[in-house]
Amino acid sequence: MFSIGDFAWHGRLSVRMLRHYDAVGLLRPARVDPVTGYRSYEAHQLSRLNRIVALKNLGFTLQQVRSILDDRVSADEPRGMLRLRHVELQSQISADEDCPDGDGVLVHAGFPVSAESSSEYDFSVVDLPEIEQAATIVHRGSMDEVMPSVQTLARWIDANGYRSAGYSRELYIECTGDRDTWVTELQEPVLKS
Repeated sequence: MFSIGDFAWHGRLSVRMLRHYDAVGLLRPARVDPVTGYRSYEAHQLSRLNRIVALKNLGFTLQQVRSILDDRVSADEPRGMLRLRHVELQSQISADEDCPDGDGVLVHAGFPVSAESSSEYDFSVVDLPEIEQAATIVHRGSMDEVMPSVQTLARWIDANGYRSAGYSRELYIECTGDRDTWVTELQEPVLKS
């Protein structure tokens, strides 16, 4: 079982959003402690959460997501909704291209380096804290397809009596050439429950 915080972290969304999904009946916790009211989730619920997030990212409303997940719509209805959403997004892209943002985008990335921090660089060099114990899995392929590996790792953590204990890390073992040939180690700091 995952606490609501750990489940939110694995699902890459906020605790507040999980509470909202519970309130609207979209994703109920597997267990609610009758005394404390604490919500707990099971690893298999990550697949439903991922479908909810994916459909929301495609622009579906929560009501539409519920109908799709509960098989209350025909196969043609989501296709029609997606076509409509495609047209809306194309219009938004056209509008955004007319208003370029001059501020740019700030990106943070971490790489192992053998350099000391220096004001000569236009970046910072920092040492990450040591992880005492971690559960890991090797993901092969594009990071666009990483969620099944993340879910497998989360299920293993839950099934073996551990819980998440901090921010996860990704070690890019092979990340050149075709993305489908990339090799990445996912590292999840853990503690015994």
